[in-house]
Amino acid sequence: MSTPNTRSSEHVSVGQWIARAIAIAVLIPVRLLWEGVGLLGRLALAVLHFIWTELLDPFCRIAFHWVLRPAWAFVKDFLWGWLLQHVLWGMVLTPLGALLLDFLLRPLRRAVEEFLWRRVLRPGAVWLTREVLLPIASAVFTMLCTVFEYLIVRPLSLLWRWILRPLWRMLRATLRYAWRSATIIVGVLVVIPCRAVYRTILRPVFAAIAVAWQALVVRPVRWVHVNIVTPMNRWATEIVASVFGR
Repeated sequence: MSTPNTRSSEHVSVGQWIARAIAIAVLIPVRLLWEGVGLLGRLALAVLHFIWTELLDPFCRIAFHWVLRPAWAFVKDFLWGWLLQHVLWGMVLTPLGALLLDFLLRPLRRAVEEFLWRRVLRPGAVWLTREVLLPIASAVFTMLCTVFEYLIVRPLSLLWRWILRPLWRMLRATLRYAWRSATIIVGVLVVIPCRAVYRTILRPVFAAIAVAWQALVVRPVRWVHVNIVTPMNRWATEIVASVFGR
């Protein structure tokens, strides 16, 4: 009794064998080539990784930390600063800027300012003042004068003409009449009686008092001073002078 493998091998045709042979002849070398290429690639990657990890990376780090960074610091801090400040700024940009400022920018600015002032600003200001501002100011002043006249001057004139001036005249006449009446009343009731009392009573009394004062006080005091006090002072002076000497 035959096995299934033996039975299947007995039924394989010649074409199938040819196809199998071609497949083996073509696919196996390609597969081997692919595997070889993959192996070579992996080997190359491993070699490159080893070279980068063990050789290039330490060398690059050493070169970066000990060569490139100090060189860059030197170039950036010293060489570039010296070139920028002393050479570029001091020897190139400063003289060039001064030259441009003296011979180009200042004359250009002066020319622009003179042109703007003479051609644009001053004529524009004159035109604006003459054509716009003065008419507006004149119109505003006229309007204000009209408003002031109609709202203040004329009402005050009417108020003065019809109310205040008649009241003032009435008040002035009243005060004048009251003053004259008071003057007459005071003159009749106070001045004339006081004057009559002074003429008839007070002046004679004051004259009598003055005569009595002269007779009773002034003349006796003068007599005492002339006849008693003055000689006593003279005697006292002579006594003192004779005792104590001059």
